[in-house]
Amino acid sequence: MVNPNSAVSNIVVPLNGVTPATATANMSATVNLDSSATVGGTDGTYSAPIQVVDAQGGTHTLTVTFTKSSSGSNQWDYAITIPDADLTTPSGGTPLASGTLAFDGTGKLTAPASTDPAIAVKIAGLADGASDMTINWNLYDSNGNGLVTQFAQTSGVSATSQDGFQAGQISKVSISNGGLLVATYSNGQSATVGQIALASIENPASMLSVGNNNLQPTVDTSAPAIGAAGSGGRGQILGQSLEASTVDIATEFANLMAFQQSYQANSRVITTADQMTQDLIGLIR
Repeated sequence: MVNPNSAVSNIVVPLNGVTPATATANMSATVNLDSSATVGGTDGTYSAPIQVVDAQGGTHTLTVTFTKSSSGSNQWDYAITIPDADLTTPSGGTPLASGTLAFDGTGKLTAPASTDPAIAVKIAGLADGASDMTINWNLYDSNGNGLVTQFAQTSGVSATSQDGFQAGQISKVSISNGGLLVATYSNGQSATVGQIALASIENPASMLSVGNNNLQPTVDTSAPAIGAAGSGGRGQILGQSLEASTVDIATEFANLMAFQQSYQANSRVITTADQMTQDLIGLIR
């Protein structure tokens, strides 16, 4: 984030800059499990893949397998696994995390409860050398609504989410409101890399116009007060906008018509004078 209290300097955009990877810390999946599934049947097992990111930016696909439990009609067992190829030492089928989900008669998740901590999924010994990970599998959203349900519909996953992202390079730079320079990276992340400063001058009429909309201070011009747009009486900077003309178009158009008429009148005077000169020369001859 830009510090508006720091000294003013040239803006340098790190075009070759790379934003580091961030390992996944939280994941979730919106899943419905078929309440009419039979224990041991083909519909009694359902798997949902969730892709996560390690600290080096590598991706791994975790598989959450739900199996209809024989302990009760409203219970499903779950097991979370990772491919053996992603580990230095194969797990031999041992899940990263396992347990049981329980639902009430309306198909809503009751256990684990919304007040219980998220399920910790620990991944150690990644083959790519990345640091060990502990991912929280969140079964509820921020409002306490269960993300896993059990309704009489075919089992399926409608959405997955995780908060990790791979390393990325700058793909574009844009100016947002307030003069903030925002860099967008190839991994979808964005960051503010600079801010355009504005100068406020108490007596701008004392400045000298040097053309091309440029003004130059004179000995009578007060010292400029530099700060962020929109502060201390300074103007605004609007991103993705093109400033229109600041003059009154109707007035300027009327002035243009007056200038045109004056030019035409003057040209006729010159034409008449020229004709009189030609006639006078003709009489002399």
